Amino acid sequence: MKAFRYGIVLLFLSLVLFTPFFPCRAHAFTGQASQALPSPCAYGTGLAWDGRHLWVCDWKEARAFKVDPSTGAVLESVELPCARPEDIVYADDHLFICDATQALIYKLDLATGIVVKSYSAPESTPSALAWDGKNLWVADRGKDTIYKLNPFDGTTLDYFPAPAGDTEALTWDGKYLWAADRIRDELYMLSPLDGTVIMVVHSPGPYPTGLAFDGKSLWNLDFQDDLLYKLKYDDGEKVYTTDAAERQMTLVYRLTNLGPGVVTTAEVFLAVPEDSFPGQKLLDPIAFEPKPDRFDTDEWGQRVAIYKSRDMKPGESREISYTAKASIGIRRFCIFPDRVGRLEDVPPSIRKAYTAEGSRYRISQPLIVETARKIVGEEKNPYWIARKICKWVQDHVEYEMIGGWDIAETLIKRGTGSCSEYSFLYIALCRAAGLPARYEGSVALRGDDASIDDAFHRWCEVYLPNYGWIPVDPSGGDSPVPANQGRAFGMLGNKYFVTTHGGGDSKYLGWDYNHSARFSFKGKCEVREEVFGLWEPIAETSGTSSELSGKACKPK
Repeated sequence: MKAFRYGIVLLFLSLVLFTPFFPCRAHAFTGQASQALPSPCAYGTGLAWDGRHLWVCDWKEARAFKVDPSTGAVLESVELPCARPEDIVYADDHLFICDATQALIYKLDLATGIVVKSYSAPESTPSALAWDGKNLWVADRGKDTIYKLNPFDGTTLDYFPAPAGDTEALTWDGKYLWAADRIRDELYMLSPLDGTVIMVVHSPGPYPTGLAFDGKSLWNLDFQDDLLYKLKYDDGEKVYTTDAAERQMTLVYRLTNLGPGVVTTAEVFLAVPEDSFPGQKLLDPIAFEPKPDRFDTDEWGQRVAIYKSRDMKPGESREISYTAKASIGIRRFCIFPDRVGRLEDVPPSIRKAYTAEGSRYRISQPLIVETARKIVGEEKNPYWIARKICKWVQDHVEYEMIGGWDIAETLIKRGTGSCSEYSFLYIALCRAAGLPARYEGSVALRGDDASIDDAFHRWCEVYLPNYGWIPVDPSGGDSPVPANQGRAFGMLGNKYFVTTHGGGDSKYLGWDYNHSARFSFKGKCEVREEVFGLWEPIAETSGTSSELSGKACKPK
């Protein structure tokens, strides 16, 4: 069936005079397909670049095909020395080949067709290879591990966890490793030092099984599409949006006086979302019911709708709400750590505001200062400062909602906290290290397109010179899977309606997000507050909800 479908693909391409170029956006982003060529074989599982040409290995026929990257024409082919080649990589006129059936790695001289070296793979199921000019890299799908090997004898020099559970391809771009996962259909840019997932890119096809880098572009072989995709590597686009969906969200706040006393005054503050920013765009003006008494802006630039009530008698309720229609997509940043500026490059106004003290941060306290110093060490790059702090918080805190929002020091001592407390600790440590940080707050989509949220979610943003404000979700990315950690840094799912950008101690919202309220009463008085978000889809979309989701976190 696979071979039959492969023939149909080739016939279709020839009939329509297949053009290799996709229509591109004005701004191209990392991972965007710009060209596609038919695979030279029906069961391609490996891809390599020799400086001028692509090489594709066929798992069924155990052959490697040399391909012209401009036309897709096959220039020659060579027999491979194993029954089932999983991947190939080019190195100095040779091909390294990994074979999972025998757990061996071969080095083949392309000029003579002779195997000049072979040795055992580090584990029994090698699935991908890369060459960095000095070392051989091998991924093992059974162990979910990537190994750095001495290419002469296969000695393991280093290893770290693979980004996810099914690594089918590796390549080297000159500074970073790239890996492809066939189940998640994602490509990952990795630090070669420890496997930290720096960037997450959705693969163009449903079964990515080969990767190569030609010096300017990534190439991705897809086993199911039988296509070779040429992908943009870095065209300057720093942030883009995918999987956008049009949704309606109504935020409802209800205050009820259960008596027996009188609520003498009540003030309610609703955070008003921005009209547009990466990943979210309002489709219509927000509809308030009833109209606010007035609007104002707090010290963080957050616009607030203000309502006031007086003399609420026992049994009386006051309900206020707004309805927003928005296009919400996955916010994705294309961050290259070596291109992030210095801390000294942060604009002075941002540095002053977002490295300041806060009543829940207490960044001048010895425990915060010393903890930040130990985490950061001698690191100077703002990106890696932010990643080190995030990793430390995730390693030392476990998610638990126990009521209240405690200060950062308490979290260090206790080791548990909610999403808000993760955020307070992360922001405190970043600010203590001189890195500007703030938080975002949202109403979260809970599973279905029509759903109710009464828990909400908060995460952080850090300011990286040359990139701006980057989303960081310490609690949402608290996972042993490196890919999940990477998705929570520089990426935000399409299931959050962002209402709030803040730094804490707001004159209206305090440490709340979405809403806040203050009231006074006379005599004995029980006051009940209810707040929830109601979601509805408003259009058919091709987007799907992202798996990136923060854990539930009730406001104070």
